[in-house]
Amino acid sequence: MKGRNAQVSRVYRMLNILEGAPQGLSPSELESRLNERGFDVSTRTIYRDLEALRAAGFPLNESGKSDKMGTRWTLERVTKVSHYLVLTSRELLALYLARMVLEPLRDTPFYEDLQSTFGKIEEKLGEKSQSHLNEVSHEMHFEPGPRWGLGIRPEIVDTIRSACTEGQYLQINYSSANSGTTRDRKIGPEFLYFAKGSLYLVGKEEGESTNRIFSVPRMNKTTMLDEAYQAEQLDPEKFFAGSFGIYHAAEAPERVCIEFGGKIAAFVSERRWHPSQRVVSKEHGRLLVELEVALTPELVQWVLGFGSHAKVLTPTKLATQVLEEAEGTAARYRLTKAAG
Repeated sequence: MKGRNAQVSRVYRMLNILEGAPQGLSPSELESRLNERGFDVSTRTIYRDLEALRAAGFPLNESGKSDKMGTRWTLERVTKVSHYLVLTSRELLALYLARMVLEPLRDTPFYEDLQSTFGKIEEKLGEKSQSHLNEVSHEMHFEPGPRWGLGIRPEIVDTIRSACTEGQYLQINYSSANSGTTRDRKIGPEFLYFAKGSLYLVGKEEGESTNRIFSVPRMNKTTMLDEAYQAEQLDPEKFFAGSFGIYHAAEAPERVCIEFGGKIAAFVSERRWHPSQRVVSKEHGRLLVELEVALTPELVQWVLGFGSHAKVLTPTKLATQVLEEAEGTAARYRLTKAAG
């Protein structure tokens, strides 16, 4: 690794190495271990990092005589944020890095609470530690992902959570995207589900036999009723096991096989798209991805997103759905071109 962006990874690994060496290590030993792990560093860089970390408030201690190996450095294994909260140095750094992952929650009631939590931690850390952690954490960035386009009120989320916890029916005033209507619904709540930049409630509407998914931003009002909801607890993993995304299909999962070619094959192979995924490399850089999923609109859109680099081999029904969507899109563009 080269350049300033390697600082975060290098410092994180250094803390990891020191935590695993209770007797301490000399700068030259640290240099050797970091080089073994692919970091091209010098002893001078090690000294600079150690001094910067200690100045920032990390519990680093220097002991022993200065000889050709240098003094030994040890890292206390825990950092007290308060009397009740004790974190290791790497946990503290990881916490600051994870803060960026929470960016999709910016427009939700949770974000303000998260900011308040980090504020309380920062009060206990001291100014120097805050400054160093912020500098290091800003060297690593995360794709923010989709965010709420609709507002959501904290009291709505609090009411839903209470109903799920206490096992009580919930009455919601809901605007349906499918029917275009707004009406009151009585829901037996199961759990809240965060996906693709939005929050959903999984529950069973009174009079129905299967659970459905309701978008929380489309709820105008929620009231917890004084009526117990009695049902066998729903397992989120099982509920979404055959789904590809948030859409929950009634149909059983099928074996899906998709061939990827060209430069996109490497991109696909580096990611885990579904728990059932199985990847097989073929000649000429081609890639086969096998999934056990229901044939949902989200799956069709996912395949279409790769354009001509993806080809559905099985099942025929999915291949037909992808073809029809592609032909429909092409027809719209032909009309636009003809009109222009």
